[in-house]
Amino acid sequence: MAYVYNEYDENQVKKTLKKRKKKKLKKRIKVIIVLFVIICIAGYFFSDLSRVRTIKITGNDYTTEEEVKEAIDVNETYIYFLVDKSEVEEQVETLPAVKSAKVSIGLFGGMTIKITEAEAIAYASIDGQYYMINDAGKIVEISNEEANDFKLLTYVQDFTSEEMLSEFAKQYKDVPSLMQNEISDIVLSPQSADETRLQCITKEGRYIYIRIEDLASRLSDDQFNYELYKSTYSDKCTFSIEGNYIYMSEDCE
Repeated sequence: MAYVYNEYDENQVKKTLKKRKKKKLKKRIKVIIVLFVIICIAGYFFSDLSRVRTIKITGNDYTTEEEVKEAIDVNETYIYFLVDKSEVEEQVETLPAVKSAKVSIGLFGGMTIKITEAEAIAYASIDGQYYMINDAGKIVEISNEEANDFKLLTYVQDFTSEEMLSEFAKQYKDVPSLMQNEISDIVLSPQSADETRLQCITKEGRYIYIRIEDLASRLSDDQFNYELYKSTYSDKCTFSIEGNYIYMSEDCE
């Protein structure tokens, strides 16, 4: 049987070929676009645009910018999308003068660390070096001039090491503020079998003897309500807290 030419058949073949060419072209375009995006992303991450470009620190008075930058793992070479803000905050909060920190990062790589410093509750001196004791339970080295700003706070004396003063600070931060306000001076007054014994001198001239490790637990309102004791025992000048007992005397030294 002879083949009869049909223009319709020829058009269908052409259409099929065109479709195949279009599919191939689309695939090539998709591949090119994907490669372009990958190159752009790679170029971005390798460029300075993706880096932490600036580190701004605010709210710091007793904490230097150098101390903050040394405490954190982030610097200007880090990709800011990969910075763990919570981890940076925790690192900053290890600094002795810092109570809390908040980290934010802008769209253009500017990192801001907002610091809230702990408040001073006492100050101390060891061999001529002054320290601020704050409500985070830490000690911070301060200058003689800065120590003048704390003259109205409790003055801690005769400690011989930073380690012991640090232990004191951890306990003293949990002493009720009303009790802290009653005390003008605290002197390390050890005895042969009691190396951590303290003499706390109140603004009224009374004396409270207590161990460093007992400060937080025994000077609480439910254990030793000083206002109640001094009104009930107005004739007593000395209170010695030893274990679960409180010994009183009229000796005002």
